[in-house]
Amino acid sequence: MASNVMLTLLFLGAVLVVYYLAPPRARWGLLLAASLIFYASASGFMLALAGLSACWSWFAGGRMEETQTEREKRGWLLLGILPLLGVLFVFKYFNFFSASLSSLLDLLGLSADPLVLKLLLPLGISYYTFKMISYQADLYLGKRTSEPHLGYYLTYVLFFPQILSGPIERSEGFLDQLHEGPRYDSGLLAEGIERIVLGLFKKMVIANRLSGYVDAVFASPGEYPALAAFMAAFFYSFQLYCDFSGYSDLAIGMGNLLGIRSRQNFRCPYFSGNIREFWSRWHISLSSWLRDYVYIPLGGSRVSQGKRRRNVMLTFLVSGLWHGDNWTFVAWGGIHGIWNLCSRRKEGGEVRPIRRLWQTLLTFLGVTLGWIFFRAESLGAALSYLRRMVLGFSLSMADIQNSILPFTGDNTCAAYFLTVCLCLVLLFLYEWGQVYGKGKDREFSLSIPWMIVMGIGVALFGVFGASGFLYAQF
Repeated sequence: MASNVMLTLLFLGAVLVVYYLAPPRARWGLLLAASLIFYASASGFMLALAGLSACWSWFAGGRMEETQTEREKRGWLLLGILPLLGVLFVFKYFNFFSASLSSLLDLLGLSADPLVLKLLLPLGISYYTFKMISYQADLYLGKRTSEPHLGYYLTYVLFFPQILSGPIERSEGFLDQLHEGPRYDSGLLAEGIERIVLGLFKKMVIANRLSGYVDAVFASPGEYPALAAFMAAFFYSFQLYCDFSGYSDLAIGMGNLLGIRSRQNFRCPYFSGNIREFWSRWHISLSSWLRDYVYIPLGGSRVSQGKRRRNVMLTFLVSGLWHGDNWTFVAWGGIHGIWNLCSRRKEGGEVRPIRRLWQTLLTFLGVTLGWIFFRAESLGAALSYLRRMVLGFSLSMADIQNSILPFTGDNTCAAYFLTVCLCLVLLFLYEWGQVYGKGKDREFSLSIPWMIVMGIGVALFGVFGASGFLYAQF
């Protein structure tokens, strides 16, 4: 159920039937029960691990608030956070660092086989771990008081719409809503339906249709023309965006149906005019988390220029490592860190439309090239892919035909390609309206005509099945 979009929505429907029959003060219990059932459908062990981590985090937070001295407070902060990071390290990073150490020893002439732990990565562990760390840090900084109700805290950590791929919700907003008791709100309900329709269009129509092409070309770039490598990189940018932002829209929309407001996670990032703007629009809950709990504690920008650059690079390297246990992610984070350092900090005055268009295209191109490292299996594979894109590029009719072929492998590839392009154009027009049209001053808007168009798109062109979300593995 946790890996299937339609089963998740059916599960939500079943929860809603009971949810609004219960009094508002009791609805937190239904949310917790639904979250436990949802996560247990993936693995009972994963649920036990997440539940025990949450209980420890809650206990340590309560003890931190009871302490009398700064030293004791700091001690409970470390006791609260270090076990969480330890669990994350063992399940997600141990094999990576073990293999890296073994490779380093080989370079030094000291042969050593890496120690490998055969552990299944718990779903959403990076997301719920960051939730708990932010709760602990906010307690330490005095931004909030400890949550006295264990059940509310477990509901916050395990909230089933967000458990797989976020958004990384902050504790204060979510827990305040639980204490008030989620209530029926027709406006919030309508927004939830709109977000779900948008999320389904992004995920089922665009991301799922692009996945086969991207997988085929990235698996064997040498078997296809260089044009296909360019197309696959371009399509991967949209597959990743539509898959992840589609999940965020679904998660926020499901929360809205349950009377829970969540923070925005994407704001049309590919319309960004520079890399700094991109990171203010892409995966906002993560980028703001890294700013508040990594960059600022390191000193932020209120230090010397040298230390500020160090802080920027460390923050982006942490971002890369957060995404996965591979040097490709570290390289991707490093690329974005260097790019941020090289970009101008402020844009003065109003930018002319032609210049804005040029800046947006360059930013999108740079982000797309960075995604090649994000997608590749290794640094060597990423560099080989880039070489394939550049060397031997040609644009003959045969190249064009063979570059479209990976969609289906037969003569239907042209129709499939045109369908994908049409859907991408629709998404572009919708987001253009969000950025530059009447909806630009609103956090979210999806008019009835757009709902109808996207709903028809899902019904006619949606690719259904047990297709998981890309970011669930991070």
